[in-house]
Amino acid sequence: MIMFSSEHWAMLISTVVLCIVMPTLVRRRPDLTDPVRMVIAGLLVVNIIVYQTYRIAYGYWSAATDLPMHLCAWSNVVTALALVTKRPLLAEISWCWVMTGSVNALITPQLDNTFPEVPFIYFVIGHTGLITAVCTVVYGLNIRPRPGAWLRVMAASQIYFLSAIAVNSLTNANYGFLDPMDPFRNRTVLAVFPNDGIWFYVAFELAGALLFGLVLMPFRYVTSDQ
Repeated sequence: MIMFSSEHWAMLISTVVLCIVMPTLVRRRPDLTDPVRMVIAGLLVVNIIVYQTYRIAYGYWSAATDLPMHLCAWSNVVTALALVTKRPLLAEISWCWVMTGSVNALITPQLDNTFPEVPFIYFVIGHTGLITAVCTVVYGLNIRPRPGAWLRVMAASQIYFLSAIAVNSLTNANYGFLDPMDPFRNRTVLAVFPNDGIWFYVAFELAGALLFGLVLMPFRYVTSDQ
């Protein structure tokens, strides 16, 4: 899929529409809240399972590319759990990860496939569906980030950060786009980061901290009903 092609624009517009429609639906129809949140949670998890099965069945699967180690994959699981359990901590982590990493991935897609290919559908559900899901959690279920969310999300993010680095070193992969020499970084904001070892990771952490703060800012003086 070419960035800002007609397909890409359709996906972006659909995401915005769904992020308005789904939270509004669950707020106006409380009787549909439980079915909607369970269906969305199931869709996020099933999407990962189906894609993994597809990659294995067609002989494409590789530890260097197909382990669920990108931040979007973790975000899908955390968001599904937030929908099912309605736990504020999961909602906070989901909001920050999705509104930074997943939104950026949706705007700058790394995808060579088009509809109706399985990778394309996987990408749409795992990004458009994911962003819709977290908006449903935060604005539909009204599980808002609480005071102190920034510190909790930063702590949780270290688990992902260190896990991705460890898996990358074992599989020669680039999960989380944490390879300083990745050519794709030149097409993103990562191009401004230094490419010499530890300073790349320091810059990555600082950028994440800043972005988390920005997406949490609207909730600074808002408390959750949960």
